[in-house]
Amino acid sequence: MSIRTRLAAVSAVGALILGSLVATATPASAVPVTLPISGTATVAKQNATLVIPEGAQLTGDFDFGPPLSVVGDLTIPTIDARIRLLGIPGIGDTTSTVKIVQTRQATATVGTDGIVVVDVAFRLEVPRVSSDLLPFLNIVRSGCRTGEVTTTLRSTEPFSLTEPANLVGEYTIPAFEGCGFKIGPTSGRDFLLTQLLSGGGNQMSLQAGPIQF
Repeated sequence: MSIRTRLAAVSAVGALILGSLVATATPASAVPVTLPISGTATVAKQNATLVIPEGAQLTGDFDFGPPLSVVGDLTIPTIDARIRLLGIPGIGDTTSTVKIVQTRQATATVGTDGIVVVDVAFRLEVPRVSSDLLPFLNIVRSGCRTGEVTTTLRSTEPFSLTEPANLVGEYTIPAFEGCGFKIGPTSGRDFLLTQLLSGGGNQMSLQAGPIQF
């Protein structure tokens, strides 16, 4: 191989390596962000309100689009839910451990009208339910949970980088499973929680943001 040929080969390899480094170093349009989350979720059948604990957040990638969007993970600390079942004081007063567990990544998109639309999917896990009269007694198994909940939340005002977005929407609580030992296709505790808690007309009202880059 001639010296000229060798130099040409070295130059070609060098160009490929440099091009690869430049491509890798080029910043993507998506920027990591965090959005603090606060707000409430209701359980319509029991006229109960669950307060989202401090520390809830959506972490993901902000894409300048168009359209503007965030895709990421919704993390909500465990909720201590106090519910008075059927409005009965005393024996109906319960304290439950409730976990809102994401099943698919959340997607928030800003429409041409500035309204934010957020699609979320999660399940409710309820590893503990106890009567306040007998707080040491857990009446469900640790695997007690619902099927997947899907809902779409919409902002009440156009998107702002500097102000929280007020998001509202409805969701349906599916049937419960894994709450007790099965006798046939279901367990008595699955049936009981489904009858007491599952159904439509539940409201979710969240404040998300402002965005933290």
